[in-house]
Amino acid sequence: MMRNILIGTFASILVVAIGTAAYNVIGVQAADVSEPTTVNLTQSQPETVTQDHAAELAAIPPADLSAEESAALLYMYEEEKLARDVYNTLFMVWNIPTFQNIAASEQMHMDSVQSLLDRYALTPPLLGAGSFADPTLQGLYSTLVAQGSQSIAEALKVGAAIEEIDILDLQTRLAFTNNADIQLVFNNLVNGSNNHLQAFVSALQNQTGEIYQSQYLNAEQYAAALAATQGNGYAGSNGNRQSGVNGNGQNGIPQVQAQDNLSDLSAMHGTVSAYAYGTLTIVTDDGQTVGIQLGNSNYVTSLGFAPQAGQGVTVIGFPGDQGLFSATSVAVDGGATYTFRESTGRPAWAGGKGNGGGGNP
Repeated sequence: MMRNILIGTFASILVVAIGTAAYNVIGVQAADVSEPTTVNLTQSQPETVTQDHAAELAAIPPADLSAEESAALLYMYEEEKLARDVYNTLFMVWNIPTFQNIAASEQMHMDSVQSLLDRYALTPPLLGAGSFADPTLQGLYSTLVAQGSQSIAEALKVGAAIEEIDILDLQTRLAFTNNADIQLVFNNLVNGSNNHLQAFVSALQNQTGEIYQSQYLNAEQYAAALAATQGNGYAGSNGNRQSGVNGNGQNGIPQVQAQDNLSDLSAMHGTVSAYAYGTLTIVTDDGQTVGIQLGNSNYVTSLGFAPQAGQGVTVIGFPGDQGLFSATSVAVDGGATYTFRESTGRPAWAGGKGNGGGGNP
């Protein structure tokens, strides 16, 4: 049904796009995520990439804007709003921080398009959350929220599907304009969607052990989108670690695998504040609130891991998706140590291998 809606999306609006430009920045994702304070176990140093979007636009003079380009800007503003609103809604349903963090990035994407609307004196419809002027986007919102409310797996697949749709819509519109300012913004949005897609794909495997299969991009497009994130770290983290896209899945679609060698393992100690669906939240000894991905919630439960608020824990892991910290192990103060990933970072539940070593004192 979602594929039919997408086809309707393309048919219902004027197809507009922008020629490619040499602009490759992931700061939209990195800028809105804070790194936890950790005790470094290696010599690896993170690399942070930021952008000065306003300064870049200020250097580009406005150009003549066609009716098709105007329609494209207004439509893409609403499509970025669609992503933000769906993610905020699914965060309320499942309390998975990945949705909340990417929703914040989508707000930044909306602001980027708004900067173009302002310079061309265009006014987007000012509607509340979940409401859209475009009837196709309104229907898409309802469909996606209903699907994502069924299960955590479906919610993460919805997130990935939205990013695929966004990539296609932006790339379609990237073909028919020479306006450098629109090129700048839209190419940056494509980069952002590539990173968001990677984050949802990785989160799906971490949460459920399931390998994501693309829903809208063909095998070549999907591979290119994931490959574009390599070398920049997992989306939302400030490292330069490889994205972990290796090998081929069904139909030549890359699978997300664990990194062969973790060079940025670190440890932190704190107090448990919450645990839900494979995500542990702690307040570190220096007062920071940190979200920690443990992984597949059924696997975590099978280990007997049931942290209580107020318990002290030591977490060892590495920067993961959307600012979360992916744990290789968690040791409860005065109690057991639970292992969730192998020393390579490979999930213990992946492929049915590994007992995780959980519950060993």
